[in-house]
Amino acid sequence: MERRWSGPVCAALAVVLGFLLPAAAMARQSTTVVDPHRARPLTHTHPLLGSESQSLNWSGYDVTGGPFTSVTATWTQPRVRNSGGTFTDAAFWVGLDGDGSNTVEQIGTEGYSEGAVGYDAWYEMYPDYPVTIGMSIHPGDVLTGTVTWSKPAYFTLSLVDHTTSSTFTTTQFMSVPPALASGEIIAEAPSSSSGVVPLADFTLCDFTDCSIDGLPISAYDWTSVDMVTENDALVDRTLPLGADGASFGVTTDVVAPTTTVRGADSRWHKKPVTLRFSGGDAGTGVAFSEYSLDDGATWTKGTAVTVPAPADHSGDGMHKVLYRSTDNVGNVEKRQACRVRIDTQRPTPFATKAARVARGHTAELRYRVDDPRPGSPTASVTLVVRNARGAVVKRAIVGGRAVNTALAYRFVCRLARGTYTYSVAATDAAGNRQTAPAANTLVVH
Repeated sequence: MERRWSGPVCAALAVVLGFLLPAAAMARQSTTVVDPHRARPLTHTHPLLGSESQSLNWSGYDVTGGPFTSVTATWTQPRVRNSGGTFTDAAFWVGLDGDGSNTVEQIGTEGYSEGAVGYDAWYEMYPDYPVTIGMSIHPGDVLTGTVTWSKPAYFTLSLVDHTTSSTFTTTQFMSVPPALASGEIIAEAPSSSSGVVPLADFTLCDFTDCSIDGLPISAYDWTSVDMVTENDALVDRTLPLGADGASFGVTTDVVAPTTTVRGADSRWHKKPVTLRFSGGDAGTGVAFSEYSLDDGATWTKGTAVTVPAPADHSGDGMHKVLYRSTDNVGNVEKRQACRVRIDTQRPTPFATKAARVARGHTAELRYRVDDPRPGSPTASVTLVVRNARGAVVKRAIVGGRAVNTALAYRFVCRLARGTYTYSVAATDAAGNRQTAPAANTLVVH
């Protein structure tokens, strides 16, 4: 299918364009457009079960090894997105030949955009020019296209719009003997004299009740085709056959969802932490989100998970949580990760040595805070100095002190000469407080 520079198609278009040629003609019309199945090697081949291929202009299913005498499929006309000032186009059709032959007999619809969006229907008996069908096509219309051959070279092409009850049928004679080499159900990026037109963004087109010579696609050694750019970037993707072997989708949604998480932070927690996942997708929407607590060995579908903080301390430590989302056409997000830190054990402070200092000199109060591993690595420490009557004469709070190591608090001592008591209290980074403060003496002389 190719656009030709022959006359206006739609008054809404900002350029003057003709209609369409089949994909088989593209290799002969432009050096930048290649035959979809012969120019690129097949990959992931599964003999008798089908294979996968790439094309610059086709996506969908192609069956070779004819002769085939009929092809039919039903599809729902997708809505194309307005592309602004860039002309884009997407055609949906069924046909015979086109792969491994010099003719194509096809019928279908298209949606295009350039400042405004338009839809129409067409048929083509290549090498003759395509013909616009006088049917009004709308997004959401359910359509059935059929191409049937009869001896010696007659083709009946029909298009039924089940939504509007419109029907078109034509019988055409082909002067060139047809090869009947292949049958196709295709979504295509048409081409102009300058090459392949950018594919219109149609999100998803569903094909159902697909058959070639009365049998489903799965009855043949089929080829599934994805559309790519010259640089092999994916443009649209053909989805796997349904369980009936006669249905599939083609989608321009080739970008995976993006998931955000709430409840994750870098703090330590002494209580359970609940993470909530929210997937976003600009295409077909998010089908589900999921998470893994065992580094991806198993995944659980859900939008929330709670990391427990059991009282027996068995959950203490750092927990890695993986998460991702999958959209409605199977695009899977690259797995994301966050960490939850649990610490339920109380720290134990020690006032490790009695202190002596001359008044006016620097006093050194030695202490430490022990905290079992795994757990928060730091603690906030409060040091209180009391006189012989128990009155507080000095208080100091130091935060972020490392646990399980010798520490000291120093200050210039202005206290009166005498004997004092200094105590050490600790709260770890998760908020766990010691059972009781530790104490020792301070003598000022």
